[in-house]
Amino acid sequence: MRGIIFALALTLVGSQKFDIDPGFSSRKSHLYSYEGWVLNGLQEKSLAKAGVRLSSKLEISGLSENTYLLKIRSPQFEEYNGIWPRDSFTRSSKITQMVSSCFTRPFKFEYSSGRIGNIYGPEDCPDMCVNIVRGILNMMQITIKKSQNVYELQEAGIGGVCHTRYVIQEDRKNSRVSVTKTVDQNNCQEKVMKSVGMAYIYPCPVDMMKGRLIKGTAAFSYKLKQSDSGTLITEVLSQQVYQISPLSEPTGVAVMEARQQLTLLEVRSERGSAPDISMQSYGGLRYRFPSVLPQMPLQLIKMKNPEQRIAETLQHIVQNNQQDFHDDVPYRFLELVQLCRIASADSLESIWRQFSDKPRYRRWLLSAVSATGTTEALKFIKTRIRNDDLSYIQTLLSISFALHLLKADEHTVSTAADLVTSSRIQKSPMLQQVAYLGYSSVINRYCSQTSACPKEALQPIHDLADEAISRGREDKMKLALKCIGNMGEPASIKRIVKFLPISSSSASDIPIHVQIDAIMALRKIAWKDPKTVQGYLIQILADQSLPPEVRMMACAVIFETRPALPLITTIANVAMKESNLQVASFVYSHMRALSKSRLPYTYNISSACNIALKLLAPKLDRLSYRYSKVMHFGDYFDNYKVGAAGDVFVMNSPGTMFPSAIISKLVAYSAGSVADLVEVGVRVEGLTDIIMKRNIPFAEYPTYKKIKEIGKALLGWKELPTETPLISAYLKIFGQELAYVNINKEVLHQAVKTVLEPADRNTVMKRIISQIRNGIAGQWTQPVWLGELRYIVPTCTGLPLEYGSYTTALARAAVNVDGKMTPPLTGDFRPSQLLESTMQIRSDINPGLYVYTVATMGVNTEYFQHAVEIQGKVLTRVPMKFDAKIDVKVKNIKIETNPCHEEIEIVVGRHKAFAVSRNLGELGVEKRTSILPEDASSDIVEEPFKPSERASSEGSTMQGADSMPRRHAYSSQEDLRYGTGRKTHKRDICVKLHRLGCQLCFSRRSQDASFLKNTYLHRLIGEHEAKIVLIPVQTDADIDKIQLEIQAGSRAASKIIHVVNSESEEEDESSRYEDIQAKLKKILGIENVFKVANKTRHQKKQPSKKGNAMLTELGKDPKAKNPSSSSSASSTASSSSSSAASPDRKKAVDEDENDQVKQARNKDARSKSSSPSSSGISSKSSSSSSSKSSSSSSRSSSSSSRKSFSHHSHGHHSSHLNDSSSSSSSSSSKSLSHHSHGHHSGHLEGGSSSSSSSSSSYSKIWGDHEIYQYRFRSAHRQEFPKRKPSGDPLSSTYSSTRSSHASSRAASWPKFLGDVKTPVLAVFLHGIRNDKKIGGLQLVVYADIDSIRPRMQVFVSNLTDSSKWKLCADASVLNAHKAAAYLKWGRNCQDYKISTELVTGRFAAHPAVQVKLEWPKVPSSVRSVAEWFYKFVPGAAFMLGFSEKTDKNPSRQARVIVALTSPRTCDVVIKLPDMIFYEKAMRLPLSLPVGPRIPASELQPPIWNVFAEAPSAVLENLKAHCSVSHNKITTFNEVQFNYTMPANCYHILAQDCSSDLKFLVMMRKAEEAMNLKAINIKLGSQEIDMRSVKGQVKLLIDGVESPTTNVSYISTGAPLWIHSEKQGLVLVAPAYGIDKLYFDGYTFRIQVALWMAGKMCGICGKYDAECEQEYRMPNGYLAKDAVSFGHSWILEEKPCTGACKLRRSFVKLEKTVQLVGVESKCYSTEPVLRCMKGCSATKTTPVTVGFHCLPADSATSLTDKQTKFDQKSEDIQDTVDAHIACSCENEDCSA
Repeated sequence: MRGIIFALALTLVGSQKFDIDPGFSSRKSHLYSYEGWVLNGLQEKSLAKAGVRLSSKLEISGLSENTYLLKIRSPQFEEYNGIWPRDSFTRSSKITQMVSSCFTRPFKFEYSSGRIGNIYGPEDCPDMCVNIVRGILNMMQITIKKSQNVYELQEAGIGGVCHTRYVIQEDRKNSRVSVTKTVDQNNCQEKVMKSVGMAYIYPCPVDMMKGRLIKGTAAFSYKLKQSDSGTLITEVLSQQVYQISPLSEPTGVAVMEARQQLTLLEVRSERGSAPDISMQSYGGLRYRFPSVLPQMPLQLIKMKNPEQRIAETLQHIVQNNQQDFHDDVPYRFLELVQLCRIASADSLESIWRQFSDKPRYRRWLLSAVSATGTTEALKFIKTRIRNDDLSYIQTLLSISFALHLLKADEHTVSTAADLVTSSRIQKSPMLQQVAYLGYSSVINRYCSQTSACPKEALQPIHDLADEAISRGREDKMKLALKCIGNMGEPASIKRIVKFLPISSSSASDIPIHVQIDAIMALRKIAWKDPKTVQGYLIQILADQSLPPEVRMMACAVIFETRPALPLITTIANVAMKESNLQVASFVYSHMRALSKSRLPYTYNISSACNIALKLLAPKLDRLSYRYSKVMHFGDYFDNYKVGAAGDVFVMNSPGTMFPSAIISKLVAYSAGSVADLVEVGVRVEGLTDIIMKRNIPFAEYPTYKKIKEIGKALLGWKELPTETPLISAYLKIFGQELAYVNINKEVLHQAVKTVLEPADRNTVMKRIISQIRNGIAGQWTQPVWLGELRYIVPTCTGLPLEYGSYTTALARAAVNVDGKMTPPLTGDFRPSQLLESTMQIRSDINPGLYVYTVATMGVNTEYFQHAVEIQGKVLTRVPMKFDAKIDVKVKNIKIETNPCHEEIEIVVGRHKAFAVSRNLGELGVEKRTSILPEDASSDIVEEPFKPSERASSEGSTMQGADSMPRRHAYSSQEDLRYGTGRKTHKRDICVKLHRLGCQLCFSRRSQDASFLKNTYLHRLIGEHEAKIVLIPVQTDADIDKIQLEIQAGSRAASKIIHVVNSESEEEDESSRYEDIQAKLKKILGIENVFKVANKTRHQKKQPSKKGNAMLTELGKDPKAKNPSSSSSASSTASSSSSSAASPDRKKAVDEDENDQVKQARNKDARSKSSSPSSSGISSKSSSSSSSKSSSSSSRSSSSSSRKSFSHHSHGHHSSHLNDSSSSSSSSSSKSLSHHSHGHHSGHLEGGSSSSSSSSSSYSKIWGDHEIYQYRFRSAHRQEFPKRKPSGDPLSSTYSSTRSSHASSRAASWPKFLGDVKTPVLAVFLHGIRNDKKIGGLQLVVYADIDSIRPRMQVFVSNLTDSSKWKLCADASVLNAHKAAAYLKWGRNCQDYKISTELVTGRFAAHPAVQVKLEWPKVPSSVRSVAEWFYKFVPGAAFMLGFSEKTDKNPSRQARVIVALTSPRTCDVVIKLPDMIFYEKAMRLPLSLPVGPRIPASELQPPIWNVFAEAPSAVLENLKAHCSVSHNKITTFNEVQFNYTMPANCYHILAQDCSSDLKFLVMMRKAEEAMNLKAINIKLGSQEIDMRSVKGQVKLLIDGVESPTTNVSYISTGAPLWIHSEKQGLVLVAPAYGIDKLYFDGYTFRIQVALWMAGKMCGICGKYDAECEQEYRMPNGYLAKDAVSFGHSWILEEKPCTGACKLRRSFVKLEKTVQLVGVESKCYSTEPVLRCMKGCSATKTTPVTVGFHCLPADSATSLTDKQTKFDQKSEDIQDTVDAHIACSCENEDCSA
């Protein structure tokens, strides 16, 4: 036992630590050497860095027990600006001289047990010096725990209270202790930092730590020596690293490295004496920022006499920017801003007095003062406004910039409040809006820095809100709510609630757009108090009585509060029970959009929405565009921790077919921070009424009063409230609303009046023209401060590390425009004068934009700056100097400008990275070193091998810059040079226009550090330059002018002829027109293209043998050229119905074979048997077997391009050939055969057997139902099937009646429209030269739009004699099922070709359309771009939900097939050369009409109406139809129900329920047995009755029967037509909103205009797309069933006078019920049909009714105030009988 106790004692003694708390002896002095330095740059070696080093001696002597004196001896500053680590620090006597003065006096500090207390120094010691002392003393801060060797704690230091880890190692033998301390500067309880310009960037609540841009750590190593007198620090080493990764790249980082070393030199036995100077306390170790931040780290300016410096800088800026931007103007503007920041209010006033009468100086001064953001600047602007020194625009800009760029503190907030509430601002609504919005942004920035926002700051906005609601001012309400939204303070919630419909009944009277603004004002507040905001908003969303737009906005804001799963489930539950489809669609699409979001801060809400979506019905996803939607797009790149997301909210109102509000916003995410970049919202109300307003006095018509009286007879009916026309829009940047606009009814009416009213329109046009005639001249320059971002943290040395970004832009425009009109305008101006006049305009416009941005990282103090600086400049100039002559009468425009006489840089972008050193002692002397040095070593892989014996001679030249191979692409040269190491990218692309004497060049030069590391940051480092330059080109003759002439109309041909005949005008007049045509073709380069156009129309048939022989022979003729296969194919096809191929045509066919035989091999394998040999078409190609296979292939495969021409064919066949081969598809080969067979034409087109993955056997295709395996079947092939010809040689002339018309038209269809049409447009761009030669470009357009086959041709040709380059384009509609186009260019349009065709048909038994694109030959540049784009196709298809299958398709062809499987869904198949993408049942945004197909032969000319009328067919399909047929009713919203009308009672079918009451349609059942009906229509001045009498529909207008059977009636006044159609009558009244009304006695149909949406009522419904709320009764409530709904719209009649004996009355439930244990009697809450008094029911029908119950002993009865039962609550539902037929023997006429 003793042994155990002894061992424990020894263990206990051994584990105890000596007292190692460091300290200094109060009786001794300690001398240390100190060195600390900071370096900034990239982490790699051999790149430039900038930094500073301080070395000195420190003497620490004791004053008392825990107080010590610190003297800094011989401080020495050194600068570093050079290549690390090659260069060395250099002494800086100027910095040493400036800074050492503050170290001449000693400092005092408290120190106990390794902890630094207060620090004392001389009074008025500069902040930088005190902070350097803090950096030195920070090395002595050490926390020792006696019981632990390894421990962690939050320790105070110079950078704040941060997480610190200690490791202690003791060497007892030598009495030494080693301590290692590491500080995590990313994990601080109280971090010392300062940020400017980042108030609108929020930390991501989910991803706080993971992705910060800036990360830092510090490590300290201590060596302690123990002695009898205590523990002494003998050496301290510290190292700190801050790294920034702008794109969160792990290796793409810039680094700040700081190091310190403190070494004990000696200890002296002398005590320090207290200094005889007064000292003040500077607090503890915590770094303190100066009250005024240092200057921008872009320049150092002496702060003495700023007034003089401002004047000098202003003069320099103005004098050097008279004509163009001086290169240093952005730099000088930043200097001006910096000077204005330090200037006093008096100095600014003095400067203003000096320059106020000089407009250019004023503009620069005001812009600079507005950007300073100081209190003095705000006071200066306030004084200018008070003194009326500024114009309205200057005031607007100054207030806006000054407030939004203001530094927010307690002083500036009070000054801003004074400015906003000043009388001058209050007088102008626009100024008030801008000022209040700017002030609210100031409050937002100010309150984001404080824990509690002072009430005084919020008071001006709250007062505005209180005043607005007390006075009922809508404009002030909007302004107050938008300001509250900008502030985002929870203290404003009470004000917002007053505008919400949940607070009181009075709030429901507030306009909807103001309620929406109130909800949007809660968005920012939700960041600080989400629970309260969510509580209010969920109430609004769940309240179905509120307007849908208000509820949808509440939903949008709830999701911005990042709700948790329980609340999202509640929202889903609300949507599940929702009867309003607008709200349900919005909620569902919003949840669906959020569920797909990939941004980190939406992870939680995204997963919650995924779960909640399972509750909702998928049918909500199938709703059309009529319903509100949320669209979400965006992506997140985890590698770089950056992402962006956009949301588009589309809110539809029931009253419009189109969105009433659209809000789109863009959010950016980067490294754990989120910023709302931009948001734009547009809202439209009542605009349809303004647009459709026809000055028709509906209220004055007699029917208006009748309709109103009828409405009063319906229980609870009210006309719809008049929508106040309003267009509002707003703009938010970084979540702050900068401006909004409201265009109200008066402004809209004035705008419509100006457009529509001739007098007003003439006045405006006259004013514009007179302004141009008088001339416009002026020069305008506006500098704009775009942003300042600063982030400052202290380093361990006590010097601040600053990251900064500064951007400024300068816009400039010099305008000089003069105009002249001939003849001049007279006093009584009429627009028709313009049609007879000639206007000459001479203009010189020179706009420019200069954007300058700088990013810095480094040390920035008031004495010196050492930083890495990246500068970027973009300068854009677009000089436009031209003379224009516009002759409206002859449709001629001529524009002339000067050629290029000198090099003009249109766009110049430069980007450089430097290491910069500046100090205040050497102003103007700035040390700059490029980050990437000239001799940077390149990648080791790129170094050449150098033999030792030749290393000094040949080896170094073997791999010079010129020895590298050059790559030629896009007619450019791109050189990658590795001369001495750094990568140099060069690229020049030039487009030369010799005949215009100009060339446009794009050049790029770039040198970067990507050879070190391939990151984006390393690519930024270096020098980059890109230019777009206009350069003059030396030509053989001088060019005086460049002329652009546009001639339209009939004179276009004369312009071309004039060019042709410029050298030979003596020609025979008789042949002049033919010669002109020939020369036209020659100019356009189409004499070969259309050589055979009209020669083969009426030739006789030739024997086939002879034809084939001739074809083979002529195939060898090298002179016969055919520019493209499509031209020859179409030309031969045009005559196939009447003649054989002519020699010319066959020659053209043959010439193309060699070029296209290779392409034929990639086509359908069925055509292989007819592939020609390389020398031409052999005689074997005309054998019957090959022709059979070829023709069947051409008929059964749309991908095959081979055509079969037959000498014997039926008319159907010939028509088919014409239709199919006239397209511009790329024909691979032709085979001419004697017989063609049409029996394959009905087959599906299967995949080719050559390389297609789909089988050629039809059984497999039909067996496997993958959509891509079906074949597209062209409609014209089905309509005109090929028939097997008879042996009769005359059968080739046979043509059926269905195709004869098309065949004859095809035979006369010209290939060149110039043969039959004059050009409609001619455009010339050419240079006017001294030698009179023409050079340039000519564009000619031919069009034949009115033909049965509309067609357009465009020819672009080079007018240079030597050049044969031309461009030919042709687009045509071939028949009702096919349209085609091609584009050819190159030498005589023969080098390159792209063609496309659009064909309608069937695909998998569905109507479909196929678009085919072919590119037989394209330039390599186009192919390269296409290949680059092609890489993204699979990814994009995957994102869009397409399935992918690898397949081998034709190599130079792409096809897109869209099959309409239902009006709202389609199947899509995309076939590319090596893959297929397909998607089934893709939803369409709107319904497309799918009706019976009309055969093409039955279509009336023009046959292209299928294509032309498609948009109108879709528009017609959008219009609402309501029909009544027998007992089946279909409403406008396409809801169907059965309803039997009670006899003789009028039902209101359809009525305009707007305030105009334009029309009313009523129907009654006329005869029970025959099921006949009669209708009554009230509109305008007429009352129209239609009833069936003896099988004919009679028309009565105002009681007068129309005498004729064939009715045709046209009213006076507003258009109204009534005419007979089929068995009934049709009424058309577009001005009243009735597009068509049809009635035949049994069937009723009405179609109303689109603009009547939401304005209808009656049994046909409201036409508001709300199918779930269709049974809406006149009182606005929903009926329980269809019968109750129909009964509610019955029009009661007076007793004994009308035929209807039914009336509505409340009923009592015949039985008593037990309600909550109480016996009750119940009364209906809605009336039920009952027979009139004295009548008895002969027929009843059950209806479901709601009942309100009262205790059985209650005295209430039906006769007691019965009209109020409809206002009671509904307790139960029950079924009662409603009367629908009555027998009246004792009718009470007094009732």
